[in-house]
Amino acid sequence: MSAITTSTTSTTPATTLSTASTARTRRVPVGFHAFGVAFVGAVVTGAFEALTRAVGVPYEFALPGAEPATMPVTGLFFAVLEFGVVGAIMAACFARWARQPRSTWRRTTVTLTAISVVPSLVAASNTYATNVALAVSHVIAAVVIIPLVARRLSETNPRRA
Repeated sequence: MSAITTSTTSTTPATTLSTASTARTRRVPVGFHAFGVAFVGAVVTGAFEALTRAVGVPYEFALPGAEPATMPVTGLFFAVLEFGVVGAIMAACFARWARQPRSTWRRTTVTLTAISVVPSLVAASNTYATNVALAVSHVIAAVVIIPLVARRLSETNPRRA
């Protein structure tokens, strides 16, 4: 039996990516990116809340001088999302007007996170687990949101250099 071997060669012009098509891709504005990151932070914080509720942490607390009330089941999710809108506006403003947007973002948000933990620690509750869970939820949201938004901000602002 004989084997028949055929060989075909085709030549095609090399394809190159046009720089015009890659130049047209646009980055998402910082504010929209920050809002998306805040949504991710809210989901992670909501998962933490669900986990802590599953192990029996009661989310019933009050600030000094007020009657204790139970926090809704998705309370942390919506709180992070609401303040995430504020953070997205801050990030957009820093990107536009700050000389060093990334460091301004980090300093401001870390300071605000530290301040936001204080009411969680002084809230009147039945157990210390509630106070600790509330404080840890602030830290979890910050650990998710702050670095992801900081990565998107530039180190220096060419408009303010």
